[in-house]
Amino acid sequence: MRGHVLTAILVAAAAGCGEAGGKATEATSGGETTTTGIGTAGTEASDTTAPTTGDPCAGPTRCPIEGEWPLPKLSDYDFFLDPMVDLGPKDGVVPYTVAAPLWSDAAGKGRFIVLPEGGKIEFTDGEGWGFPEGAVIIKNFWFDHDRRDPAAGRRMIETRLLYLEGGAWKSVTYLWDDAQTEATLHKIGKRVDVAFIDEAGDAQVEEYIVPNLDQCGSCHERDDATELLGTITHQLNTEIVVDGQPVNQLEWLASQDMFSGTLPEMQTLPQLVDPFGDAPLADRARSYLHANCSHCHRLGGGAGKSGLVFLAWEEIEAKLGVCKVPAAAGPGTGGHHYDIVPGQPDDSIVIFRMNSLDPEIKMPELPNRVIDQKGVQLIRDWIAAMPAKDCEMLP
Repeated sequence: MRGHVLTAILVAAAAGCGEAGGKATEATSGGETTTTGIGTAGTEASDTTAPTTGDPCAGPTRCPIEGEWPLPKLSDYDFFLDPMVDLGPKDGVVPYTVAAPLWSDAAGKGRFIVLPEGGKIEFTDGEGWGFPEGAVIIKNFWFDHDRRDPAAGRRMIETRLLYLEGGAWKSVTYLWDDAQTEATLHKIGKRVDVAFIDEAGDAQVEEYIVPNLDQCGSCHERDDATELLGTITHQLNTEIVVDGQPVNQLEWLASQDMFSGTLPEMQTLPQLVDPFGDAPLADRARSYLHANCSHCHRLGGGAGKSGLVFLAWEEIEAKLGVCKVPAAAGPGTGGHHYDIVPGQPDDSIVIFRMNSLDPEIKMPELPNRVIDQKGVQLIRDWIAAMPAKDCEMLP
């Protein structure tokens, strides 16, 4: 089963904002692979030189069609070089990655930021970056044909856009065709059977759910407004590799003239860690919970009334679920009495719900059809390592 990211890597040409060729890859540990601007079979994106016809739109210059958004087809935005499925970014389409990705049934992902001409991001040291009107966040989802060998190719399933219009983020989804040449606007969701070779060399078929537009709000909506999740300082303050050299991603983005001012010193800024890297166990577990659970489990989120808060900066143990009685009884408790029982993962509701695919029990609720076994083990290890407490004896 493909799990989560180990290291964020930017490879090949470290192109500036307005130059084609910047590419990002997230390496894997049996899990999510993110390759931004790398060809389907592991090759680099298409040559950015315009052909001799003199058509500037055939090269790195973006030539989106005019019209009311959302546009009917993904190609209408002209984000990517031909062939579009290779995700070779055109001018101003800037790749980025996150330290702790959201589990999406082992899908690979490619992420990009597009700013309007002259637009800059107003940086903050936490959430709530200020994006200019017309900004676009792009997230592509795919599955490798052979999970033992990413170079064997992949199947692109969907591309999601969040674009800022009228001061509000709007979400749209584009579904890729079988020929892998185009993606069209799709509002009603879809169930897609994905065939692949697993790590043991066996042929498998899994169902992947493309969410409908209403379901997008289950993660992105907070206090009745659509919010961004990945583009926060904690997630992007991570090490990447550019031209073979390790650099801080925020500093690299700043060098591409993405921000309106000078950034603070990186060591003063908060950061998440790779959940499956070599950071301390508690840091990895808290980063995983933030990426996979905090969009709902926070004030204003869909599960805000549960009393559980899985933000990485939450400091109150009870809000993290330690010896906390669940807000509602029923099948979701599995007969257990506390969300987290320190030292006893098998008695903890959190583990019970993470390890289920029952729609009445599972967490996250949407859209997972595959249990993240590595994620479950990580949180199990974290709870097991907590100093034991007798929750029943607490006041």
